[in-house]
Amino acid sequence: MTGAFLAGIGTRLADRWVNAVLLPGLLWLAVLVAGLHLGQAHAFAVGRLGGWLDRLAARPAAHAPGTVALAACAIALAAAGVGLAAGACGGLVERLWALPGDRRPAAWLLAWRRRRWDLAERQLKAAILAAARGAGGRDDAVLDARVRACRRRRARLGPARPERPLRTGDRFARTTVRIARVNGLNDLALAWPRLWTVLRDQLRTDVSTARDTYAATARLAGWGLLHLALAAVWWPAALVGATVLVTSALRAQAAADVLADLIETACDLHLDDLATGLGLPAALEGAAVGHAVTARLRGAPAAPRSVPPPAGPQTPAPRAGGAPGERAPGDVAGPDTR
Repeated sequence: MTGAFLAGIGTRLADRWVNAVLLPGLLWLAVLVAGLHLGQAHAFAVGRLGGWLDRLAARPAAHAPGTVALAACAIALAAAGVGLAAGACGGLVERLWALPGDRRPAAWLLAWRRRRWDLAERQLKAAILAAARGAGGRDDAVLDARVRACRRRRARLGPARPERPLRTGDRFARTTVRIARVNGLNDLALAWPRLWTVLRDQLRTDVSTARDTYAATARLAGWGLLHLALAAVWWPAALVGATVLVTSALRAQAAADVLADLIETACDLHLDDLATGLGLPAALEGAAVGHAVTARLRGAPAAPRSVPPPAGPQTPAPRAGGAPGERAPGDVAGPDTR
């Protein structure tokens, strides 16, 4: 049973490796070889490439099994190396998508996005004001259509004023702000590894799948960058790279939305479970739970719990009417200060 399970895992991993690394790497190598033999001046001279392949196949070494096996291994290793390079580029792309925008040139991009969003906001307000002033006139349909068009344009630029240079970074920034406002969790990066341990299996699977999808879009952008690099030897590769980059950008927005929604869901549903696991008081509600979790994880001491006194013999009360200075039974003798 265990052997079959491990074999199934190995098969799935091999399939993923072939689809995500080997096949795209072979395609990149094919474009590189074609570009090197066609050149910039004869970018679409397919006949030249066919003649080179015929000459290569006519060589005696091309029919030797050992040579073919070595060539296949070398090509597979080269494709795997290119795939690793694409993965590294994908990791860099993920970091670029989440840039804060406090330094140039990211700050320039953020300022440009904010100018576009502010212009769309002003146009929308002007359209709404014009529609309100012209209410009841013959141009109501035209004014309403303009309001809808301005609203769609602003929605394409983002639901709120940009806070990051790119929309994917904006989406995760809004998630952080929303979790801090609703759940009181001011340090999501600190709490997330602990929160992960209390999630339900289905939610954990969904978050992992969404994270893998987001990483796959970044890796696709890495392939786009590698294809753009091939434009140095074959200019049509720039078209391929640009198409791949645009596709990855569109997919990244959808993947970021899904992943951010699932992170918010995890905080909404299981932050109380994390607070319980940390030993925080059960009477906390709302944002107070997140504030307490953040303080505890940052090293604040836990609030002392009330412990009932141990059971034992009760100290008898003094006898009524006792003489001044007379000690009741059970009193501990102390120094006489008379």
